[in-house]
Amino acid sequence: MTTVQRTLSRVLSQTTSRYRSTSAAVTTPSNEPTSQAASWDSGKPYVEIPGPKPLPVIGNVWRFVPGIGDLANLQFDQLFTVLLKKYGPICKLGGMPGRPDMLLVNDADAAQIIYRSEGTWPTRRGAYVLDHYFRDVRKNLLVSLATAQGREWQDFRTSVNQVMMQPRHTVRYVEPVDKMSQEFIDRIKAVRYANGQMPPDFANELGTWTLESVCYIALDTRIGIFGTPTPPPEALTMFEAVQGVFDGIYDLDIKPSLWKFVSTPAYRRFIHNMNTFTNVASKYVNKAMERLQHTPKEDLHTQQRSVLENLLLQTDDPNKAVAMALDMLLAGVDTTSAVITTILYQLSLHPEKQAQLQLELDRVIPDKTKPITKEQLEQLRYMRACIKESMRIMPILGSNFRDTGGDVVLAGYQVPKGTVTAFPLKEMFLNEKYFPRAKEFLPERWLPENKDLKTSHPFAFTPFGFGPRMCVGKRFATLEMELLTAKIFRNFSVEWNQPPAKTEFKIVLKFVSPLQFTVKDRV
Repeated sequence: MTTVQRTLSRVLSQTTSRYRSTSAAVTTPSNEPTSQAASWDSGKPYVEIPGPKPLPVIGNVWRFVPGIGDLANLQFDQLFTVLLKKYGPICKLGGMPGRPDMLLVNDADAAQIIYRSEGTWPTRRGAYVLDHYFRDVRKNLLVSLATAQGREWQDFRTSVNQVMMQPRHTVRYVEPVDKMSQEFIDRIKAVRYANGQMPPDFANELGTWTLESVCYIALDTRIGIFGTPTPPPEALTMFEAVQGVFDGIYDLDIKPSLWKFVSTPAYRRFIHNMNTFTNVASKYVNKAMERLQHTPKEDLHTQQRSVLENLLLQTDDPNKAVAMALDMLLAGVDTTSAVITTILYQLSLHPEKQAQLQLELDRVIPDKTKPITKEQLEQLRYMRACIKESMRIMPILGSNFRDTGGDVVLAGYQVPKGTVTAFPLKEMFLNEKYFPRAKEFLPERWLPENKDLKTSHPFAFTPFGFGPRMCVGKRFATLEMELLTAKIFRNFSVEWNQPPAKTEFKIVLKFVSPLQFTVKDRV
């Protein structure tokens, strides 16, 4: 036992008995139904919301110490599951020095109240080290959309929405993303073994394809990490930085860390990886600016422009373009590749659903050698249902976060304005209260004709968030997922002939098991 563990153990033994009776009074899960509209005075005080009781001085930190704490060694999603099971659908985790309380909400009515309370300037705290990077390390940059708040966020988001959220800008990328998806099909054929099994590093193939496609959208360039025999060093460095940034946010903001007081090794690695992103993004933004400067004025708004060029024309601010590119790279690489992995995995576990998808693909795309068009994508209803169901039954994020935009009453408790709330996606998406046969993979639940299987609550399924702070890259991520899914299952049948895959949850769901799918050609 370490010195820290011995100290905490001694403090714990001295104080636990004094708080045992008080703790027991608040650990019984509340069964009180959520009120859609309750007056503030009718609610019980915030301090009575159940949750782990903090001890003097050390709060709840001791619970995360291996060998002592009851919450030690839990992954992100496991922590939510344990707390919600013990304390009920509305509970809080407080007593973490340097961090605000976090209110856990596994109730769609309560989620609706919180989302509806956001107001004009929704706030969403989290990723504190990312905010620190933009505000303190690279002060010349605009603050990321992920961490900006108030008017600062609104001004940035308003200008970005005109480029990122309009379908006409997304349509421009159907052809190039289709081309890159075909390159992925060719890559599968090149790297699979003679028996059709994919190599153990197939996850890297998915990751490099996603990085290539996101960079093409965000930076208006093919960086060459995918589709070239020898990727350039800059592309390889970018790929490593993607993994490093997410690991850094998990180590510094989720796990207990002293980075705010001491320059830890994890902190230095994070800064290095963020600098890599920033420098590469700035390089390609500057190239785009040079192209625009040499474009005749009469052609600037008559020719079809890339996302990056449109953003520069819209804002005339290279720093805003760099910040937006960084947001797209950080939010769009690991997440998109994780969703595609879950789609492959779920459809390989359910061959009857895969066969139904392939019937649709064969009908809509009779010639698999030709590019997929926008019109064909629009006809693939069952494929979109498969994607949504994969995201539901195997969510790749632990939670959506919001701060309450006003004083609200949730499950009979007063929750003050500005309270950090987390909506654990796995608990909500697999809740029988909202999804009949919730643990079954049933893509048809998302088709209009199957109302008996569809969720009964509009706020029970929000994988991209909701409202003004909904994921700004949703349209592009959806395009990538749809095109690659259509290409893969139009060309191949995919099997999983392995034991159940092991996964881990940090910031994003990751498959620990090698992705050794068996991929067989289709006619």
